[in-house]
Amino acid sequence: MTKQTTVNGEINKDWTKIELDAYDGPEPYIFISYSHKDTKQVYEILKIIDREKYRYWYDDTMEIGEDFREELRSRIENCSAFLLFLSNEALLSKYCGMEIITAHKYDKRIYPVYLSDDVVIPAPLKMILENLQHVSGISKQNTDKYISKLIQSLPIETMRNLQTENDVLTHCKDGSTSIAVPSGIRVIGEGAFKNCDKLEDIDFGTEVEVLNKEAFRGCKSLKEIRLAQNIRKVGESAFRDCINAKSLSVECGKIELGERAFENCASLSEIELCDDITEIYGGVFNSCKSLRSIDLPKKLTIIGESAFADCAKLRSVKIPSHVTKLDDMVFSGCVELESVDLNSTLSIIGKNCFKECISLKTIQIPASVKSIGLGLFRGCVSLENILVDPKNKWYKTVDDVLFNKNKSTIICYPSQRTGDVYVIPDSVTVISDWTFCNSKLKNIEIPDSVNNIGEGAFYNNTNIEHMVLPDSVTRIDDSAFRGCVSLKTVVIPSSVSEFGWGLFSGCDKVTIICEGRSAAAKYCATNNIAYKEK
Repeated sequence: MTKQTTVNGEINKDWTKIELDAYDGPEPYIFISYSHKDTKQVYEILKIIDREKYRYWYDDTMEIGEDFREELRSRIENCSAFLLFLSNEALLSKYCGMEIITAHKYDKRIYPVYLSDDVVIPAPLKMILENLQHVSGISKQNTDKYISKLIQSLPIETMRNLQTENDVLTHCKDGSTSIAVPSGIRVIGEGAFKNCDKLEDIDFGTEVEVLNKEAFRGCKSLKEIRLAQNIRKVGESAFRDCINAKSLSVECGKIELGERAFENCASLSEIELCDDITEIYGGVFNSCKSLRSIDLPKKLTIIGESAFADCAKLRSVKIPSHVTKLDDMVFSGCVELESVDLNSTLSIIGKNCFKECISLKTIQIPASVKSIGLGLFRGCVSLENILVDPKNKWYKTVDDVLFNKNKSTIICYPSQRTGDVYVIPDSVTVISDWTFCNSKLKNIEIPDSVNNIGEGAFYNNTNIEHMVLPDSVTRIDDSAFRGCVSLKTVVIPSSVSEFGWGLFSGCDKVTIICEGRSAAAKYCATNNIAYKEK
């Protein structure tokens, strides 16, 4: 908008009014110092600053007089930054000069923006301005480059606090350490507080019901998470990577905790969950590396995939009486887990559920369990005893070795079971995935009933030197002998037609003995594995 007005007694016929709201409140803000003759240039730059959600105050009046000068002094005294638009007109203005001197007096950080390339700094102001780092606002080309640098250097605490749309808090770019959600907000939007590094405390009030996906992800200074009765949904990864949060309390029993909601909250050591919660979704507490123990909700029925995976300090856990399913990898990587109390209604234990639980020595499987996933105890290098309730209709143990009920599948041989030799019963047709991984056996005898050798079946068995596969075997899955560093010979019959990848990776001493034109010979030739004909 162009209008004619008077500035310091002169007629200015090309003045564009700044149609942006000047901040008037108690929170940190930027003081804008400029000459009204430069309003058109200043307005274009100020629009960029406004778009980036900074709080600022500027004077858009023509008033002069003692009272107005007092207001300027007060505004400068209380500001957090002083943004100075420099031109010869500005430096000739007694008000701009007064503002600069006042800012210097109150030790305010001054951010100069040069609006022309011929600015001459008056002698009284040289001491203040000459050594300040400045940016150029001379041309459109330079503005985009230099104003971007300026914005990155402005104090983050001067950014506007919260942005809302109806009942949704959509965004926060404030540098505040404490936030209180205003009245009327029901939803915290997706990524609203994501990576707000300074945020230490959040008060949700009594109206917030939903925290959407990644709402507080990466708030690395957040110390405590308290979810009151009114909060009914916590979205996926809502508090993920809040690495310094030490405590969590969840008061609502009907709450939905989204997948990975608290993943990698590495300092989280105290968790209090309402007893009415019925399901913990996948990855909710994954990599909460400071968690030593947790009282799971009494009405819990399902624990989702990787829910407590890599909780490196978790030592013991008791599964509540209503839980029917432990999903895949629930406790995978819990390297200090020593005690697991499985309840009498548990029906399903997913694959790799206790993978790499290197401190686990003994486990009791109740009669109710009817489905056990592959690799259940993969990498459990301290495992000595597996006990199955004799009333179980689907599984059994014989001398601590886990089988299905009719012993057609051998599932797990505890890696610390005593003895150098093991003879697989002749009822077995399948050696399951990771069955003998990390065992200390020197000899394993395989009966001619076995037709399938699973993935990683003998993985990292460092003592075994020789292996003979019977003519009944037709398939050897991936990595079956990987890491068997002492292995010297494996006899593979011509009956084997399926070979997985990486079967003998790390077996540098091995020679395969097989028929000359067999699939085994072809596999060895293709993969550069030593072999000789029998």
